[in-house]
Formats: sequence, structure tokens, C-alpha cells
Amino acid sequence: MSDDAASNPGEQTAQPTAPENIRVTIAAFETEERATAFGHLVAAFVRELSRHIDLSALDGVTIAADYDQALLTLDRGYETSHRLTRTSDVAIGVAMTPSVMREGMRKSHMVFNAGVLVPLEDSDHDAFGLAVHTLAHECAHVEISAAFDRCFPDTLLKKSYDNLHEAARWDIILACWDEYAATRIAAPFGEDPTEGYEQTFLSVLADARDRANGLIREYRRHGDVARIYREVAGVYGNLLKFACYHLGNLAGFGLQPSDRPETVKALDGHWFAPYFQRLTDICRDIYETFGRWDDQSLFERIGDLADELIELGGVHVEDRPGGEIYVDIPFTAQTMPSLHST
Repeated sequence: MSDDAASNPGEQTAQPTAPENIRVTIAAFETEERATAFGHLVAAFVRELSRHIDLSALDGVTIAADYDQALLTLDRGYETSHRLTRTSDVAIGVAMTPSVMREGMRKSHMVFNAGVLVPLEDSDHDAFGLAVHTLAHECAHVEISAAFDRCFPDTLLKKSYDNLHEAARWDIILACWDEYAATRIAAPFGEDPTEGYEQTFLSVLADARDRANGLIREYRRHGDVARIYREVAGVYGNLLKFACYHLGNLAGFGLQPSDRPETVKALDGHWFAPYFQRLTDICRDIYETFGRWDDQSLFERIGDLADELIELGGVHVEDRPGGEIYVDIPFTAQTMPSLHST
């Protein structure tokens, strides 16, 4: 990919960037003929998208009726105890693009629930646009991971973290950046997802603080410090991540959050408003230097923002020597168990 393309992800390229032979595995149809035809169709869509999105690091595509099983059985090319599972808390996952190792090289493999892509067979299908957009979104993840890997080759799949705090922090950093960039790159393709991304963000925004407070009230009874830190980090990490979906998509259409009245109304006077603005600025700064990152300082700004949110939410974490962390959870009226609870 040219230097210009590296700094302008998602722009038109002269030639397809996908591998010459795109490996598509289908486990979804009763007949081999339909599976073969659908595999060729998906490969054609992927090849066309690769004129706009850098897919040189694509390993292959798996499309399965049993999406959960496909995730569990994907050959990832390295030893790991981490099990791939679909998102199921705020939104139900239908596609994923995990990293894999092939002959010592990190690549990306796209896995789809067959149901979301089957409409590609009929351009008149009501969900055709959604299928195209979903495919483009996962293609974008291939480009994003490859760019990050080129700049920081010892991070994805290889980096070990010193403690729970650092691991959770980087989970949030990568989730936020990946989804911001993917929605920004994929915005022009297929169905316009703006309404869906906005409503998901607003839903998470509305109950994040109450959810986190409820988890802390449960902690007063179970006392598991590692568990409560992971849980609260998960709540505020999700808030940042779904904000990034919304922000990246708006940027992809050349829009600002101020162009969305419901977003403006929800953030007016809200405690999250200044963090939302800072997140907007951080993600824009990272994107503007796409693929030319000299260090991870821009990405660390997302982690700093997450740490602030988690502390504001009542969980204070401090790194200690030897990979230990100290967690302090002050008593507040909002996080005390009810005297009437059992």
C-alpha cells in the first residue's frame, strides 16, 4: 500500500489489495453447489472492497450457521487459552475479525454469522445494504490491525501485560480505537448505520453509572477486588467503545455530534459530556496520523480517559511493584447495599 493510502485509510486504490486467492469457508448450506456459489460471491465482494480498504493482511473468511462454534474452532495458529465468544451484553455480535498467525506472520481472519451475509445473494433484499456494510466493517478491521501491527510489531498477540490494570486498560484502548476507525472507514458502504449506532450509544450512556454502582453494591457482599475492577472497567470501557462507534461513523459521513439532536440533548449537562468531547479529539488525532504512529502515546490517551472514568465511578486503582495493583473503593451513598436487601 502506498504512503498516501496508509495515511488515508478507506480511500480508492488502483488495484485490489486482497490476496489473489481469497479462502472462503462455508458451513451454512445444505448443498455444496450453493455453498460454492456463495463463497465465490463473497470473495467477489471482498475483492471489490479491497480496492478501497487494504486487505493485504487478510487470511480468509469463515461463514457459518453456527457462529459460536465457528469462533471456538477457528484455527488461530498459536497457543492461547482465550476463547473467542460473541458480544452478548449490549449488542448481539454477528461478526468478528480476530488475529491469527500464519507461517510466523500476523494476519486477520473474518468470521460471520451466515444469516447476516446471505442477503448478498439478492440485491433487492431488504437487508442487502446491511450485509454489505457488515462485510465492509470487518474488512476495515483487517486494515486497522495491519497498520497497528506494522507500527508496533510486538504488541498484537505478543505483548504480555504487567497486571490486571494494564491488561484492562489496553483492552479498552484497542476496542475504542478499532471501532472508531472501522466505523469511519466503513461508513460509505451499504446501509447507513447512523441511527443504530446513535441509539446504542444513548442506551449505554443512560444506564452506565447505575450499572456500575449496582456492581459495586454487589462487591460490598462478595469482596472480590479483581472481579469488581474487571466489571466496572467493563462498564465504562463499553461506554467509551460505543461512543467510538458513534463518533467514527459520524466522522465517516463528515458529520459532527452537534449534527445529531438526540445526542446533543442526551449530553447536555451530562457528567460524560466533557469526556465525550475529549474522546472525539483523541480519536481524530489518532486517525489523522493513521499508520504513521511513532509511539503509543496517542493511544495511551484513551487509556488515561478510561482510568479517569473508572475512578470517577468509584474504583481507584494504583499499580504496585511486582505486578500487583491496589484497589480502593470508597463508601458512597450510591454504592452502599440497601439495608432491606437479602
